[in-house]
Amino acid sequence: MTTTEAREAVAAHSEASSSEPTELLRVEDLVTWFSRGRGIPPVRAVDGVSLSLHKGEALGLVGESGCGKTTLARTAVRLIEPTAGRIWFKGQDITEHGRRQLAPVRRSLQMVFQDPYASLNPRMTAGEIVAQPLRIHHRYRHAGGRAKVAELFELVGLDPDHLGRFPHEFSGGQRQRIGIARALVLDPEVIVFDEPVSSLDVSIRAQIINLLADLRDELGLAYLFIAHDLSVVRHIADRVAVMYLGVIVETGERRAIYQQPMHPYTQALLAAVPIPDPSRRDRARPLAAGELPTAARPPSGCRFRTRCWKADDRCACEPPELMDRFDHGHPSACHYAAPREAVER
Repeated sequence: MTTTEAREAVAAHSEASSSEPTELLRVEDLVTWFSRGRGIPPVRAVDGVSLSLHKGEALGLVGESGCGKTTLARTAVRLIEPTAGRIWFKGQDITEHGRRQLAPVRRSLQMVFQDPYASLNPRMTAGEIVAQPLRIHHRYRHAGGRAKVAELFELVGLDPDHLGRFPHEFSGGQRQRIGIARALVLDPEVIVFDEPVSSLDVSIRAQIINLLADLRDELGLAYLFIAHDLSVVRHIADRVAVMYLGVIVETGERRAIYQQPMHPYTQALLAAVPIPDPSRRDRARPLAAGELPTAARPPSGCRFRTRCWKADDRCACEPPELMDRFDHGHPSACHYAAPREAVER
C-alpha cells in the first residue's frame, strides 16, 4: 500500500460506524521493576500505571528525566517485558504474546526514538534503513519497495535523491526525519515518540513538531508523545498525563492541565517553563525542592511529598488516589489538590 492509498484508507475508515470502538492502546495497572540482585531493592520504574490512547488522538506524557516515561512507553509496545499488569491493543490482550503473535501488532504500533544519532545503523544507507521494516515483514515487493521509500522521503521533507546517503551525511533534524519515515513505512495506527526533539536545536524542533502535526492530520495517526518539556507537548497533545517517580499524578485535557493544574508537581513543572517576559512569571508560585528520589526506595505515602510545599503527616502515611476530586474530568493524585490558574504563556 502506498502512502496515497493509506490516506484514502484513513478517509474511508473515518466514515465507518461511530459505534466502532476507538480505543487503540490501553495499559492497566502496569508495573515494570528492574531487579538489581538478591537483597537489593528493585528499581520500581513503572509502578501501577493505567492509560489509554484513542484513534487520531495525541497523548502527551510529561515528567522529569528519570520518572519512568521511557520505560512505560517501551513496556507498552512490548520492547520491555512487564512485571505485572495488562497491555491491550485494539481490544486484544497482548501482554503475553510471543514473537510470532506480536508481528501484526508491530506493524500497527511503531516507535521513534530520542537520539537520531544512535537509532540509525551507520552501515546502512537511509533508503535501506527505511525499507528494512518492509523486508522484515516480507512486504517490500508488495508495498512497492523503492517507490514507497521515495514517497515517504518526500512526505517527511527529505530529498529522494539522497536515499543512497549514509546517516553521517545528514544533519540531526534530517536523521530524525529518517526515523519518522521508518516508523511510517508499515502504515501504523499508533506511533510512540520518545522525546523526539530533545536533542535537536530549537529551530529544528519547531520544524519536526510541525511535521508531526501535519502527518497526524494527513494519515489519521495516534501519538503517544513523551517529553520533559511542557512547552513542546502543548503544541501537539490533546490530552496530557503527568508522571512522577513511576506513577501518574495528574491527567486531563490539554487546556485543563495548562490553565488549571491541580497537582503541586504539575504546578511546579509549569512554573519552571521559561517564558519570553520574565516579569510576567508568578514569583509566588513555589517550585519543587530538591532532587528526584530514587525509584529503588520511593517515599512512603505520596511520592512527591519530600519535595512538596503542601505535604503533612497524612501525605507520609496515605498514598493519594488518582481521582477526580472536583467532578470535572481532571483526575489528580493529591490529598490537597486545588485548581490554580497557570501563568499565561
